[in-house]
Formats: sequence, structure tokens, C-alpha cells
Amino acid sequence: MTVAAGHGKKAARHIDAWLQGTTHALAPKHAPATLERINPWYYSDAPYTVRPQLDLARRTSSFDEVQGGLTEDNALFEARRCLSCGNCFECDNCYGVCPDNAVIKLGLGKGFEFNLDYCKGCGVCVAECPCGAIDMVAEDV
Repeated sequence: MTVAAGHGKKAARHIDAWLQGTTHALAPKHAPATLERINPWYYSDAPYTVRPQLDLARRTSSFDEVQGGLTEDNALFEARRCLSCGNCFECDNCYGVCPDNAVIKLGLGKGFEFNLDYCKGCGVCVAECPCGAIDMVAEDV
């Protein structure tokens, strides 16, 4: 599902650029969010959703779907699970924990900006980011 959504987003951006007579420049990719970068405290363990399957006799004697779908409750539960490792989903944790007020909210869907003139480099925002979307980068002096 996430691959299909990503490809649709990519296609839409290229189509929009083509209609405007320009080309779409790809944004630089961030590093994959490893387990060390993710803050698991924010996530609860969830059991694997087992989908029903037809027994072998019915599989060979009918054209029914072998793999069953999710119930409405299961589908809603799965839809609420986080699928944004490494991508900011605007949880506001960095904004709330910054002791220097260096994090600026840009508005819904626009993410955050960091005012490096106020930032002291404490790293609290990085430690509290649940999905590993913030990188601490050493400043060239």
C-alpha cells in the first residue's frame, strides 16, 4: 500500500510539472530510519493481524478468494498504525520539548523549521522524535 501511494504521489508531481511546462526536481532522500533512530516509547506493541484463509479443500474446489480481507475494526486499527519511519508526521514533539524555542511550526502539512540562531544543540528534539526524522549535523566553524 505504501509503495502504491508513493508511486501515485511521484506520478502526480511529474504530471503537474509537465502540465506547467517544467520538470520536477526530486528532493534529496533521507537516510533510512534504523531502530536506533526510532523512539519506541511512543508506540505500543500490537499483535499481528491474522487474516482468514480458505482451507485447502475449498481452495481447490472453488474460485473463492484464498486470502480473506480485514474486518472494518481491523482495517481501522491497521490504518492508525504509524507507517512513517524517517518521515515527519508533525506530532509536535520537537516543538513541545525544545527548551530554546528554536523549532518553528510552518503550518499543517508544511513541517517545521529550526532556527539555528536559537538552537543550542542539546538534542532533546532528536531524542524525542518518535520516527527518527530529525538529524543532528555538526556545524562547520
